[in-house]
Amino acid sequence: MKKNLTISKLVMLVVMAVLPLTFYAQSGKNSKPVERYWYIQADGGLSINHGDLANYENGIWGDFEHFKKTLPDWNAHLGIGYQFGKVIGMNLKGGYGLLSGHKHIQPLVLNGNEGTVLYDLGLNKTNYFEGNLNLTFNLFNMFKYNPRRVINLVPHIGIGGIYYQAGAVSQLTGEEESGVLAEAKDKRELNFSVPAGMEFTFNLAPKFDLFIDYTYNFTGTDALDQVAKIASDEDKHIINDKDMYSQVNLGLRYKFNNPCDIEKMAREAKEITYRVNPNPLVADENGKVCFDVIVTIPAEYFEKQAVMNLTPYLAYKGGQIDLDPITFVGEKVKGEGDFRVNYKEGGEFTKHYCKDYVPEMENCELMGNPMFYVYNGKIYPTQDEIAANTYFTQGGERKLADGVIVTEKDEYIDQVVTDTVETMQPVKKLTYFFNKDKYNIGDRKKLNNEADAAFKDLLKAGVTEFEIKAWASPEGEEGHNQELSNNRDNAAEAQMKKLAKKTDINITGKGYGEDWNTFIELVQNSDLKDKDAIINKINNSGNKQQAVKEMCAIYPQLEKDILPQLRRAEVFVKEPVKTVVEKTIKVKKN
Repeated sequence: MKKNLTISKLVMLVVMAVLPLTFYAQSGKNSKPVERYWYIQADGGLSINHGDLANYENGIWGDFEHFKKTLPDWNAHLGIGYQFGKVIGMNLKGGYGLLSGHKHIQPLVLNGNEGTVLYDLGLNKTNYFEGNLNLTFNLFNMFKYNPRRVINLVPHIGIGGIYYQAGAVSQLTGEEESGVLAEAKDKRELNFSVPAGMEFTFNLAPKFDLFIDYTYNFTGTDALDQVAKIASDEDKHIINDKDMYSQVNLGLRYKFNNPCDIEKMAREAKEITYRVNPNPLVADENGKVCFDVIVTIPAEYFEKQAVMNLTPYLAYKGGQIDLDPITFVGEKVKGEGDFRVNYKEGGEFTKHYCKDYVPEMENCELMGNPMFYVYNGKIYPTQDEIAANTYFTQGGERKLADGVIVTEKDEYIDQVVTDTVETMQPVKKLTYFFNKDKYNIGDRKKLNNEADAAFKDLLKAGVTEFEIKAWASPEGEEGHNQELSNNRDNAAEAQMKKLAKKTDINITGKGYGEDWNTFIELVQNSDLKDKDAIINKINNSGNKQQAVKEMCAIYPQLEKDILPQLRRAEVFVKEPVKTVVEKTIKVKKN
């Protein structure tokens, strides 16, 4: 049995050696999005006794060889678990099982009756309930995370308990019973156990795993089979003083996750069809190239948490002309895109373009390469931003249309025209104020009640997208002011979510530290007598924060009227803003 212990300890040491590495594997910039989820599982299979009545030569392998000579014992479990990240998980399992076995030649004694040495004993069905809490480690995901990997190797180790009732012990003659030496125990006993093992997992579908598990269970008792070994004549010590058993089980796991398989979307991107009207593109008599890009997405294709960015571009020899991107979002994405795609129905979506003709368009092709990513709280408008900020896949470059045909060989000249452009710009709607060095909204109750009322009016008007910019006044240490502004951002967001109650809103925010620009502006617009001298003193100081403190001591109005306006969190919403711009277009020469 010493060999059994050596093998089992080795397994435990390997698992414990792997554990520190798993923390390294949990994160990475722009790595594949991690699926964290709860799951339930069930498994069942064979129980193998490694106790005194199933301890043969060749260590644990001898136990397996003789297992076929006894009636197979079985076990079954139900469990619930949680996958914390790429590598580490935890599960809680409970189950029931049976153990039996026999042993020839080696001298044995019944527990509690060490005075009588016996040979050729058999154990008739010890039954047990067990429960254990296990840590699991996905070895393959330590090196390259893939939630869709078909086969995974998952060692586990845990702590638990066994609640057992020992079976009857008989004297054997060959394979036949010749009398009962110890009756089955009439009541159960409780002891601890330490399960350690390995699981081979087969990913059948995004929510289903089939697995084969081998678990070796250490126990804290030698009474599972009511029998103990006597001291070896050669070694003069007890070879094994604790009973052990193992299990080989087949199981099924159901995962309560919401997988967003953007790799599948990329692989099947050819199912998306594109039409361009007209094709080839045409430049009209006004020097404009106008066309529609029509995208048809099939049913049951677009994942509910996915975002697709298609950025058409006109490719010509020596360069390309980028067009406005088109953003498609899944039905459960909270952010806004150009089009929202229903998973079950798919749909057809049209984006209209109108560009000024330039000579390079005459020999070009309209191209596109869809890019997919999982929504993480933010919509990235360009493919460069997607590549810089999140994990993505691409569906492959596609030709959408041929280059531009000029309807008439007219000569064009440049002409400067004005145009009104409407863009969505952030507009400040309300401000939360804070006391010096604090981030509690309740400290400035009167002013912040006004901010609360303004926020509720925005909610009633149907506004759901908000941005927070939080600041600190420029006295004190710079790092502290940055942390203070971050806390004020968090406090404003918490207050807004509290007021919104069940209304679904999206808030982005950031702390910007100390607000020097507004401080200088407020001083310049104030009625302070020496405001120019104050600004020069602070700007020329090697320690501006200390200079502010000194000026406040000389000019109390700074502390009373100026600095309180800087301790704030401003809330913005995006509104359409019209801007008159000049641009150059091509017009036919008369």
